[in-house]
Order: sequence, then structure tokens, then C-alpha cells
Amino acid sequence: MVLLLLIILAVLIWLLQAELESERQIEDVMEISCPACQRMIDIDAMVCPYCQLQLREACSTCHRGKLISHKHCPYCGSIQKRGK
Repeated sequence: MVLLLLIILAVLIWLLQAELESERQIEDVMEISCPACQRMIDIDAMVCPYCQLQLREACSTCHRGKLISHKHCPYCGSIQKRGK
């Protein structure tokens, strides 16, 4: 009986560790390196907080943040003019 409880406890601990590891991997994906200063920043950052490089701008149609390099908004598909 004690052995069965120890096995169940071990399985629960293993499942908990696996869940924590998957959450840590998701957090790692939420950051990218700035193309200018190479420091890790939030994936949704509009401006690098370290070197102030502008990474994203608001779409002129739907106003969602898109990468400056995108010619088309990935959310609404509208053609973007440079600097808008």
C-alpha cells in the first residue's frame, strides 16, 4: 500500500515538473533579440527599451502593431505606406 502511494506521488511530481518546464519554454518564446543591440526584449515590443530602435508601428487601417518591415499588415492585409 505504501509502495503504491509512493508511486502515485512520484508520478504527480513528474507531471508537475513537466508542466513547469513547458511553461518555461513558452516564456522563452515570448522574447526575441533586438536586431540593433542584440539584447532580449518582449516579442510584442514597439520600441527596444535599451537602444530605442523602433521595431513596430501601428497599422494605418486596423491600428494593430506590425513589424516596420512588413509591406502588408498581417492582421487585416492592407498595404502599408512607409512611415505610416
